[in-house]
Amino acid sequence: MIGPTRVSDTSKVRSQADLILEANRAIQYVAAIDYSNKVIESKSRDTLSLALPQEKVREFVSIGPLLVMGALGHKLETSCGCLSFVVGRFAKAQVVIYQLRTEMIVLVTTIIGMDELEEIASFLHKSEKRLLALPRVTSTS
Repeated sequence: MIGPTRVSDTSKVRSQADLILEANRAIQYVAAIDYSNKVIESKSRDTLSLALPQEKVREFVSIGPLLVMGALGHKLETSCGCLSFVVGRFAKAQVVIYQLRTEMIVLVTTIIGMDELEEIASFLHKSEKRLLALPRVTSTS
């Protein structure tokens, strides 16, 4: 089931990344990137054991999303409609780029199916206004 889990300590300030990480246990890393390719927020799970090294994830996040979404979106949008997300599936992990109105969300996940990816997309689009109102935190844990 997609959606935030209850947090017992309500005094703890939660960021957009926290809420997205809570949405699905398969999500290991999240980054929000604006359309000028600036990383607004990034965070990984405390218990992270990514198949991709952190420095490789950061390198990709700094250039990849805008290139991938721009190349696919601009070339095919008039024929196919608005691009929702792109998945790069590797042997040990997936990199998923979701396109929202004001930013892109990059996730590194364990291998999950298309149904779960669609659920995450639905959660992100339905929660977009609420997520944007949350504080932003850039960290690696």
